[in-house]
Amino acid sequence: MQLENLFSNDHSSINAREDSRAFGAMIEQKIANHWESICAKMRSESVPRPGRKTIYDFGVCYKGILFGVDVKTKELDSKKYADGGVCSVDNVLKFLTKDDAIFIVIEFGHTQESSQSHFRKLKYIKVAPFHLLPKKAYRIENLGTGQVRLNYTINEIYNEIEWTRSLEQFLDIFIDIVIIHYKNVSQKAQERIDKMRNYKKKSTKILYPEQ
Repeated sequence: MQLENLFSNDHSSINAREDSRAFGAMIEQKIANHWESICAKMRSESVPRPGRKTIYDFGVCYKGILFGVDVKTKELDSKKYADGGVCSVDNVLKFLTKDDAIFIVIEFGHTQESSQSHFRKLKYIKVAPFHLLPKKAYRIENLGTGQVRLNYTINEIYNEIEWTRSLEQFLDIFIDIVIIHYKNVSQKAQERIDKMRNYKKKSTKILYPEQ
């Protein structure tokens, strides 16, 4: 609600950005400029902005609990690619369990103002705790220990958020998804190893046909 109030008062600055990436940077900068006052209105303590390797963009401490806020801008044009990337598996699990914190995703849906205009228009703002999203939303891609991605926008699955789910219940769901991913990756890795060995055998026969 605080963010909706912040952005509803200045539509001109929201629309006057041509590029989707520039639009996202503008959204994040405007939040940064007002973050302390937003936290104060929520009777919470703002946290200094983290470094680039942290999974969240803004932090707020409420009743002794750290809430890390990840700001995402979503291009709503279906013809344009958006991978839904969040962060690595290890980082999100460490943040939720070791740091005992809450990971929040704030999604700003935007689109081109009109077919004749390059300006961007803000369509909605949706806020959701990452660990409460429906199971079908989570996907793991093969980057290092695994990269967490979302199959849907927050707006698409907002009515399916499980507000009463505990962290333990989330871990049961999420870690099973991660394990399945690791098994698939290991199987593919073995297939690639076998393929490389076949290449080596073929090259040996070509170089040393008598052997």
